[in-house]
Amino acid sequence: MWQVDDEYGSKPITNNDVKKAEEELKVKLPEGYISLLKEQNGGYINYDSFPTNFPTSWADDHINVDYIRGIGGEESIQVSEYLIDEWGLPKKVVLISGDGHTWIAFDYRYTDENPPIILIDHDGEEIIEIAPDFESFLNGLTNLED
Repeated sequence: MWQVDDEYGSKPITNNDVKKAEEELKVKLPEGYISLLKEQNGGYINYDSFPTNFPTSWADDHINVDYIRGIGGEESIQVSEYLIDEWGLPKKVVLISGDGHTWIAFDYRYTDENPPIILIDHDGEEIIEIAPDFESFLNGLTNLED
């Protein structure tokens, strides 16, 4: 899953890190996400895209996904509130990847647990569900050449 030579990734998280992040964000993070971060706390992944059945500002049939945000630090999910304000994004989402023009996020707008994964296409001002949960999102990740 994680790139071996990734300088971005950091030491695995603890249960205390998770509790602190959940309290700060006022959400219950998905177990699959927590398990992944217990291997490595965010970073670049061995995939580069997630297929879509609709065009995005990125491509006709996929979105770019090459890293997943971890917990704690400048590139973590805890900066979601700042980025939401900065980019005019919807409240009650937790950003797990993205670059300003497109974001991938946990969507807590209609649920408190096990949120769907959404694409926020800032250029097109669209919000589209791309996976019903984090596990489905992980299972759908691929490399463009595949």
